[in-house]
Amino acid sequence: MNRLDELWATGRMPLRDGLFRADGRSREAAVEGAGLEHFRLGGPIDLDGAGEAGTGDGPDGPDEPGEPDEPVPADIHVEAELPGGAGRVVGGGGSHGSEGFLARLGADGSVVWLMHLGRSNEFVRIAVDWPLATFTNNCGRSLTLDLASPDFSG
Repeated sequence: MNRLDELWATGRMPLRDGLFRADGRSREAAVEGAGLEHFRLGGPIDLDGAGEAGTGDGPDGPDEPGEPDEPVPADIHVEAELPGGAGRVVGGGGSHGSEGFLARLGADGSVVWLMHLGRSNEFVRIAVDWPLATFTNNCGRSLTLDLASPDFSG
């Protein structure tokens, strides 16, 4: 079992902004706020290092030295089935109102990937029009992902 599986099994997720995949690939991820403007994926990050003190190189600028990056609860608010029994996508929030997350789960419920966005607000709606999934936050702003792309595929 990998670190992402371990966190998901206990209902938690990494606090650090990023796209974390069960296959071990992880990348920085960021939006500029609850308006979900300027979504971007950045360079690789280490999920195993996400439980340690801040690295000083967050996607939105320097972290405070020694800032804890403890896992936080992943509260699912919405989910949608994917076609052909390919699993489902879920969205929700964490322990702070400003953070949100998106995840793709396999048919067996295991996490395929999880994306934490500390400034996105909670996600409360999902619309799937394969291969696109549109996640809408509690401010009515949306982020559309291509679930067939290498970063978001299953």
